[in-house]
Amino acid sequence: MIAILPGFLWIFALLWSLGICAKCLVNGALRKKDDHRKVETLPWSIIIMQIVSMFLCCVPYGIYKLLRAQITGTIRHWYAMLGIPSAVILGILFVAELVLMYLQAKRAQRDIIDEVLSKRHHPKMN
Repeated sequence: MIAILPGFLWIFALLWSLGICAKCLVNGALRKKDDHRKVETLPWSIIIMQIVSMFLCCVPYGIYKLLRAQITGTIRHWYAMLGIPSAVILGILFVAELVLMYLQAKRAQRDIIDEVLSKRHHPKMN
């Protein structure tokens, strides 16, 4: 049972990262310029989730290092064989989170600027 813990934690980190990426996509990180729906600013919850994601991406490897002596040969060999590819996958997802968060924040900033400028150029008539 303890042998599957690093794998389970890796899958959890993967799903966590995919969730952050999906949330940024839903919030408008990759909307086209002609899409006039307002993009909300990046919420603090997503920023905190991204910091937690960094921690979660490292945990499976630390747990494997601690439990390596207790894991049987076949599973240990499997973990050792997949160590670098799995780290690359989580690294790519971590960078994707940062890029999507940046794109969402940039798009939200443009929407805020457009809103302020449109109010300035089209004042309400009393």
